Parts: sequence; C-alpha cells; structure tokens
Amino acid sequence: MKYCEDPDVMIEILRRLPLKSLLRSRCVCKWWNHLISEPLFISNYTLCNSQHQVSGFYMQKFLFLSMNPELRFIPCTGQIDAAPSPSLSFIVDENGVCINHSCNGLLLCSSFRCCLEEERKYYICKPTTRQYKPLPRPACNTVNGISIAFDPKRSPHYKVICICGHDLLAKHCQIKIYNSYEGCFWRDSGNPFVVLDEFLFNRGVFWKGALHWVGKGKFSLGFDVERELLFTTPMPPIPEGWAERRLGYFGESGGHLYLIEIYGPQTTVFDVMEMSGDYSSWFVKYHADLSGLAAQYPSMIRYNVQDIHRFVFSVLHLVHRNVGQNEEEAILVLHIPGKLIPYNLRDNTLIDDFDSSPHPMSMEENLGLSYRWESVHPFSNTLCYI
Repeated sequence: MKYCEDPDVMIEILRRLPLKSLLRSRCVCKWWNHLISEPLFISNYTLCNSQHQVSGFYMQKFLFLSMNPELRFIPCTGQIDAAPSPSLSFIVDENGVCINHSCNGLLLCSSFRCCLEEERKYYICKPTTRQYKPLPRPACNTVNGISIAFDPKRSPHYKVICICGHDLLAKHCQIKIYNSYEGCFWRDSGNPFVVLDEFLFNRGVFWKGALHWVGKGKFSLGFDVERELLFTTPMPPIPEGWAERRLGYFGESGGHLYLIEIYGPQTTVFDVMEMSGDYSSWFVKYHADLSGLAAQYPSMIRYNVQDIHRFVFSVLHLVHRNVGQNEEEAILVLHIPGKLIPYNLRDNTLIDDFDSSPHPMSMEENLGLSYRWESVHPFSNTLCYI
C-alpha cells in the first residue's frame, strides 16, 4: 500500500477527517501518528473543526455502599459516534474514582472514598482515548473546589484551579494553579481573599476565558485564568417574600452563560436568564412553562403537599444544537421520576428525536429524582492529548 509522501497534502487530507476517524488514523503508521500529534496540526484542526458543541453529558450518582459512583453518559442528537464509555475503570485508584469537573473534552477526577484530604489523588483524563495523568496533590488541608480550564482553540495546555481553605485565616481562601505547560507543581495565585458570601466552588463554569462560581448572595465570583484576576458579577435580586436563593441551574452552552432560579408558587413556570457579554446584568433569554408536562407525565405530580413541592422535576443541562445552516435551538434537558425529557425552549415543545438514556432507570429512580445539575458534567469530544 502506497501513501502520499507530501506532508502538506497529507495534512490537508487528515484535517478533513471526522475526529473519530482521525484518532483511528494514528494507528496506520508512525508518520501519520507524528503528523496528527503535532501541536500546530492540533491547533489548526480545532479551529477548522468546531467540536465545541456538547457531545453529551455524564450523569454521576453517588451510591452509599459502592466503591465508585454510578456513571451514565447521555449522547446528544447526532453525537452517538462521539460518545465515550461511561466507565472510568481505566484509572487505577484503590479508593475508586469520581468526576469533579469537565471542560472541553477533559475530565478532572479524584479519589472517591477518602477519609482525609491528604489521601485524595487527582487526575486529568480523556475518556475517549482512555488517557489519564495523575496530578500532584495541592498543598492544603481543605479543598473547597477544584476546576479545569481548557480552551483547545487557544492553547493545547490546560490549567487546574484549586480553591483552598486558608489554614490560618478564617473565612479566607487561597487560589492555587497547576499549569500543564509549567510542569508538575502547584503555585499560589495572588494573596488570600475573604469569602463573605456562599459560592458553589465545587461547580465552576468555564466561560470567556474565566471560571465562574455562582453565589447565593448578591454576587457571583469569577477568575480570569489568563490574567489571574478575581472579579465579581451581579446576581438577580431575590424576589420579595423569599429568604434565600433557589438555584435551578448554572452553566454554559453555545458560548453563553445561563442561570435558572425557580421560585413559587407555580414552579413549572420560570425564566432562563443569560449573562450579558459585559457582565453588567442578567436578562431573560427564554421563558419556560412546563405546566403541560404534568398531564402527560403524572409521575411528576405530588399530592397533599405545599404548591412549592407539588411538581417533581430538575433541570439537568441546557444544550444547543444546529437545526439549519445558521440556526440553533436551545434544549432544556429535564429529569422527572424515571425519565429524561428534552424540552425545546424556542417553542416550548417536547422533542422526540433526542437520544435517550442507553438503559432504563430503575424502580428506585421512578420514585424520585436521582440527578440534579450539580451532578451533570457536559463533555465535548475535542482533539487533545494529555
């Protein structure tokens, strides 16, 4: 068998392959593997092949007596070939492994069953190629949250951001950074900072080159990964008569940052808010009305309870997909007892052609909700190497 010997021609051919075919092509010969593994090829392939649409999402459920959490991967429509195996068994850890965070094709995982933080191990992994790399342990006693920041369109390197509790100063945190380009060590970023509000540091969202942590008070917190600067962004005011914020979802989709808060008395009616590009405010992007779902799915209704608890559902994720050459639609993935439901936010209808779970939910899951947005990790199948 004779191959093209011109590297420029071969690169152009490889650049046009779908990602799954491209990864298989690495096994054809050493020369192809070398071409595909070059940082310049990876960068150009990423720019020419937009893989930032979510391929699907991991759903993680913690089980009391199990060494590992239960993982499921739900592929989005048209992305079944890009779906990785839901198992992380290729990571060898005597305490089991769970997912902490995901970002553009990489997963940040850690030991699952650990009594002490000093026993916990951290890993970066790419499930589609079953590659993983152990990370050094952050030098701190308390990890409030740990997230990965990775943008393959800008760099083949990733950073891991760890929010550590300060050992000496109460209500203070210290940011530590691991940079895959710099090597195998953690370094402090800036000085310790005061944390007066409650932020969900265990659920960072990467958007516009920054990690964002939603707050339960007046502000959310952001961290510009490149400039290593902290900043605050406003949160919508809590409605009158409510003592605390009721978060229903916080995440990125299609290059936008979204927030859902669900108050009563009618919890099936709520707004999907989007953050403005200049961080000045949240505005209503979509209005959802799930009232019609109850008639179709009576399992989501509870009786003899307060109105605020009557409808049983949770928002898992917001997904964008192409429906035309220059048109997208936003899909809200809902979880009701025993079922996942895709809901079109553009016209407030259910979607029939959305790929569902590869295996049915158990009877226990039919009685309640097993997943919330905090346990969902979106995954994009990108070309990258650890």
